[in-house]
This record gives sequence, structure tokens and C-alpha cells, in this order.
Amino acid sequence: MTELKTRSLRSVRGGRAARVKARTNPAPVYLPALNRRVGPIDLLGPEGVDRIHNAAMTILETTGIEFRDPVALAGWKRAGADVRGARVRIGRDMLMELISSVPSEWAYAARNPERSLRVGNRHSVFANAYGAPFVYDLEGKRRPSRLEDAHNFFKMSQMSQSMMVPGILPVEPQDVPVPQRHLELVHAALTLTDKPIKGAVQSEQAARDTVEMVRIVFGREFVDSNVVLAALLNCNTPLVWDETMLQSLRVYAAANQPCLLSPFVLAGASAPASPQGGVALLIAESLAGMAYSQIIRRGAPMVLGVAIMGVSMKTGAPMMGSPEPGLMNLLVGQMARFYGVPWRTCTMWTGSKSPDMQAGFDTANTMWPVLLGGANYIVHSAGFLEGALGVSYAKWVQDTLQLENFHRFFSGLQAENLDALLADIEAIGPGGHFLGTDHTRENPMHMNPLQNNDSFEQWEAEGARTADLVGREEARRILDTYVQPPMPGDQRGALDEFVAKKRALYQA
Repeated sequence: MTELKTRSLRSVRGGRAARVKARTNPAPVYLPALNRRVGPIDLLGPEGVDRIHNAAMTILETTGIEFRDPVALAGWKRAGADVRGARVRIGRDMLMELISSVPSEWAYAARNPERSLRVGNRHSVFANAYGAPFVYDLEGKRRPSRLEDAHNFFKMSQMSQSMMVPGILPVEPQDVPVPQRHLELVHAALTLTDKPIKGAVQSEQAARDTVEMVRIVFGREFVDSNVVLAALLNCNTPLVWDETMLQSLRVYAAANQPCLLSPFVLAGASAPASPQGGVALLIAESLAGMAYSQIIRRGAPMVLGVAIMGVSMKTGAPMMGSPEPGLMNLLVGQMARFYGVPWRTCTMWTGSKSPDMQAGFDTANTMWPVLLGGANYIVHSAGFLEGALGVSYAKWVQDTLQLENFHRFFSGLQAENLDALLADIEAIGPGGHFLGTDHTRENPMHMNPLQNNDSFEQWEAEGARTADLVGREEARRILDTYVQPPMPGDQRGALDEFVAKKRALYQA
């Protein structure tokens, strides 16, 4: 009897502990790709669209763009472009015919089909920070980023409801040699998450290794006909596509994997400060890369990409959150819809060195224009500080919760039973309240669990904790409760073997 009582008590305690754990650490409820029902905003009438289009075509026809790669130059010559040295001049009819085969929307397959997404038209996805050499760690200290940090951000992305694409380079791990870096990152992205990923672009070999690794996991035939990754390639504004980027573009386009073809624009420095002039330039640059991709493989999915920042006239440093880049993003969105292609941009970044008021303003001021402009692939969606040189654990957490707010807002109005609500109003009458109605219980306002809406006295009694501290505590909680998604043993074994062989080769 005593033994039965003991077992019963253990069962009760175990059940209570499980319930407490479930309430404290609930399983994530993953958000689907955002299907925008608010916006987009079109600033330009038809004449304005034609003006920017004609300006972009004039740049490509008259000034031309450099493709600093002999293979690309030979491809352009075969296609009939005017090639003189490294300078390529592309007629508008040729360019428009080439980009006509770029899909306006595509499915983005995840290792777990439940995490798969759609990109293009009204669908938007949030992707991780990319490439920062520093982190603001769990103690709030700034230091060089390490592979452990990349692993942590992959884990946090897996546990996040709103971070849809963990990426491939959430931070640049300074403790891993460059020739091996892509192996460690792609392996981690594939094993620590089961969401869609991005591809490595450090070199042609890094791109080839990435494609081989996703073929191990997804199967060669599946990869050939489905998007399983996207690669971020930067044009050197003004008007230069370099060899490293073009080599990676050829690898990914041939494998039917999209590239985010992205001029890196410092308005007022590398591009005109004029929104319309700057957009004409970056449109010309991105479309030229997109057109070249179609010479490699007709119908390969591609993304018109931009990374737009202002420049501080005081220091020359990049400046986030100012109005002009926001306007430029609205214009880019309208032009992408004119060309019928998906588009990518950057957001949620700041020049601030802490998750402070400036960081909050900059972050919000960069996100609103890109969603109102209808961006489809939104990179750097969480964590950036210091002009994109650092990723903060605290800000990353706070930003991903803000992404849930943006997702709710841009999902638009939901269907409502107005007759039932009128019945509630009639039943409550003057001077009553709606806290106990079925509708209130079943449709609570979206709540950010880290925002503090308590009284000052309660906030002070609980330690007067700042957003930075609360964010770091939440990051620790997420990492402590991380659950690694399963991967079939044969896939994991083949992936580990591939990485081990390549690691040994690049160490030699």
C-alpha cells in the first residue's frame, strides 16, 4: 500500500511539474509566411514608374555595368550584349525578355514540410541577421563572434515563432578558419533547425559544397526542381558585379536555387542621395544580375534585392532609420511589382550600440516602410546593432517578438460576427464591461510577454529590469529549453561524413 501511495504521489508531482513546465516553456506555435492584407503603398503613378524604368534601362544601355568575370563576359557575348572589356551594355528588349522567365512566386521547402514557406506576390518571410563579426553576448558584453554564437542563433531561430529563415551566417564565427567556415555553418543550419536555410557565398567552392550538402539531405532530384535555400549576393555599387559573386550565382542558378541579387547602397555615397535616382541605379544593377542568371538557367527563381542605408554627413558612417531609405524601399517595391519579380530588403537594424531608445526607433522606422512596400524576403529581421556590425542576444529576442506584432498587423482584419458583438453590447449596456464575454476570452489582444505594462511600483519591486536585461534572460531561457529537431540517421551520417572529408581537405 505504501509503495502504491508513493507511486501515486510521484505521478501527481510529475504531472504537476509537467504542467508547470508546459505553462512556463510552451512549445512554439510557428507563424506561416505572412500573407499581407495591408498595403502595399504605391507612391508613383504610371508616369513615375515609366520614368524610373527608363532611367534604369538608360543606365544599362548607355553607361553599362561591369561583370568582372571572364565566364560571365563570354556568356553575355553569346547572348548578344555589347561587351567591351569588362563593361557590358544590355539593350532593354534583351533585358526584359530575359527577366520575363523569372517566377513571381515560389515555394521555399524546409526539411520539415510543416515549416515550408512561400515567397513572392503577397507573401513575406522574415530571415535572420547575417554576417556580423561581433556579438553583444548573454552578459551584455561586446566581443568577437564565435561558432557557438552561430549555433545559439540557429537554436533560437528554431524555437522562435516568427523567425522563419534561420539563415546561414547569423554571425561571422571568428574562431573558424575561412576555408572551413561554410562547412560548419551549413551543417549547423541543417541539423540545428528544420526550417528553410540560406546558402554560403564565400567562394565558388563554398557554393558547390552547400549545394552538395542540401542534396544529401533533400535528395538530388528534389533539389533540382524545388527551392531549398536562397543565397545572398551583393553587387558592388556603383555598377560592378565581381567574380566571387558571379561564380556563386552560376552555381546556385544552375542548381535552380534563388539568389537575392542585392546592391549595397549607401545613399549619398555609393549611390545618389535622390530616392528616385538611387532606385534607378540599384534597379539597373539588380536586374542585370537577374538577367545573367537566366542565361545560366532559364526559369531559375531569383529575387530583386536591395540593402539601402543613408550616410551620416557628420562621420560618413551608415545611418539607419532615416526617411529617405524608407521612401526608396517603397519605390523598389513598386518597381518590383512592375517587373513581376519578388524583392528582398533589409530591416530592423540600427546604429545604436545598445538595445536602447535609438535602437527601438531605428528598428521600427526601418520595418514599417519595407512591409508597406510589400517586401517578400526580409533579411536582418532581428538583433542588429552598431550599423550591422554586431548582433545582440537581447535585441534579437525583443525583435522577434516585435515580428509577431508586425505579422498580426499586416495579416489585416479577421472575419467577425458583428451580430454577436451587437448582442454583447446590448447585454452589457451602459457602464458595464466586456472582460467576461465569450468574445473577449476567445479573442484576446496580441500580447508581447516581455513588454512591461505593470505599475511603476510593481516594476520597481521586481527589480526595475531593463529591456536589455529582460531580453538576455529570455535568450537564456530559450537556449535552455531548445529541442533539436530530428534528422534521419542515414542523412545525418552522410552529412557528417561529407563535412569531415571536406574539413580534412581544406586543412591540408
